[in-house]
Amino acid sequence: MAAYLQQGHGSWGLLEEADIGDYRGLVISPVNDGPNAVRSGLARLRDRRESLEVILDPQLYNPTVDKGKLAEWTYYSADFETANHSDLGWWATRGREVVNDARSLGIDAVCSPALFPRDFSDDYYRLIVDVADATAAYAGENGIDTLVTAMISLRDLATPARAQQIGSILSSTDCERVYLTFLAGEIEPRQPLDDGAALATAVHLVKLLSSQLRVHVAFCAHDLVMWKAAGVADASSGKYFNLRRFVPSRWRDEDGAGRLVPYWNEADLATVIRDQEVLRLDRERWFADRNFGSDPYGVQILDILRAGEGEAWQKLSWLQYLRWFAEVEGVFTRSGEAEKALEMWDARWGEIHTKRILFADRSDGRHVRTWLNAVREGTSR
Repeated sequence: MAAYLQQGHGSWGLLEEADIGDYRGLVISPVNDGPNAVRSGLARLRDRRESLEVILDPQLYNPTVDKGKLAEWTYYSADFETANHSDLGWWATRGREVVNDARSLGIDAVCSPALFPRDFSDDYYRLIVDVADATAAYAGENGIDTLVTAMISLRDLATPARAQQIGSILSSTDCERVYLTFLAGEIEPRQPLDDGAALATAVHLVKLLSSQLRVHVAFCAHDLVMWKAAGVADASSGKYFNLRRFVPSRWRDEDGAGRLVPYWNEADLATVIRDQEVLRLDRERWFADRNFGSDPYGVQILDILRAGEGEAWQKLSWLQYLRWFAEVEGVFTRSGEAEKALEMWDARWGEIHTKRILFADRSDGRHVRTWLNAVREGTSR
């Protein structure tokens, strides 16, 4: 059971922090870093390299919109935009080139290449399984592991039976691992997943897949709790919290003046809040009885905010969140702990309502109850 760091812009120094938590691996982001940058980044981690699994996610999802550094990688071919993306042979070639790039960098595992589909049909899932199996055959010859890349549209999960249909196709793979990303349409970055019916089916899907494959859910935030309740083995997140593909702000969140905005990770509410909201909670003695033993960065941030001198705490906010993610990934592995956490978070939101505290982003805790219902329904199917 492992937490992975999802790389984003300027993320390489994070795993060098002593108190970041127990991360067992990282997922490379070719949109952000070319091969030379990855080579340099891995060299920085040489003291930890043997204890980390490095996964290359080729990120060929939507390169006509967000190409970034992809063109620096061999597997991003010149004919990408004009190729027949239903051609298994073309994808198999991409898979071999992904493996070659991974081998040249000493990377341990690859996610199979996959494109964002127009239609999340059974044929789409069959194609990505075939691509993954072709990639895995070549990767295995080179001592590299392969994860089946599967993008799952929550909109497609409104019907409960869809979990069985998708699960049956994905579990037919020759691979032993699957890399899932749940897509939530036009949801704003940092906003929680909130489609109750779809999430119950998503939990059921993860439960089904976890009985046959090692499941890795990518781009998690506080919703990690649902996937752990369903039995997921691995999960990844990054310093920009609720990372989303396909929208530029998935890597960067700025205020109106163009500055990066720091957020406090309020673990007891499964949300992130701004500085003035932290101070409001502090005035209400919200933190008076809290044991910050597992949150050393929270202590530093509170000291900065209480001093009121405008000292920057952006990096501390990233580290606070990532430390929490690594800590709870391990805790939620124990049977029943994820559901207990949701019940506790729901009760804490009740205290917020009693105190009549309103947060600026209109977060009111409804997502916690939605997740609790999704876990109870999805795991019971």
